[in-house]
Amino acid sequence: MKTYTGETGVYEEEYREIMEVSSVEKAAVYERFFYTRHLLRKKYHEFILKLDNKEMLKKLSALLKSQNFSEGEFGKLLKRIEKWNNLEAPVPLQYIEFIGLKPISVETAARADLKAFREALNATFYPDSFFVNVNSGVLRVSLPDRTTEKEAIEIATNYETSEPVKTRYICIRDLKTIVIESKEKQYILTYPPILTFRKNLFVPGQVDNNNGKALC
Repeated sequence: MKTYTGETGVYEEEYREIMEVSSVEKAAVYERFFYTRHLLRKKYHEFILKLDNKEMLKKLSALLKSQNFSEGEFGKLLKRIEKWNNLEAPVPLQYIEFIGLKPISVETAARADLKAFREALNATFYPDSFFVNVNSGVLRVSLPDRTTEKEAIEIATNYETSEPVKTRYICIRDLKTIVIESKEKQYILTYPPILTFRKNLFVPGQVDNNNGKALC
């Protein structure tokens, strides 16, 4: 099993490769799996545009059979392809090759995604709200404009309600969640865009970091 965790850096030639293949500039706002999803979508559409209807039907029929769909279930296959292109399901190596991609290009895109994730984690955050877990459910509490991450942690830590507070959460979309159980117990869960290759599948996921990283 091989997991692309970013332990080795993104080398310049690899980064140039993915930028050339995907022809995409860095996203203005961080998106998880941005480069890999863009690459899959672009190569799929380029592949389809090259085919006439007869060729497309023939190739899709072969892919249909390889994925154990019944004959004629093209609608189901197209929905599955959409999930693959959005990394909402494990992507078969056969599909990668089907659209004319090399596995090394997917690996390079995955490393570019990890590089973008690490850079995004170093940004300055101004959370607009936090969540409070109480007996009756989950409350969303708004924060003043331009509240810093440090200020948000302090406000959430000291937040009181008429019900006993179990846990407070400050969520930074696609990047991390700050979990506050008490003044003494606080930690961070991060969501790196990990792509693992096993059993001829590229499996999107993340590191199991339930123990978190201590804030204090």
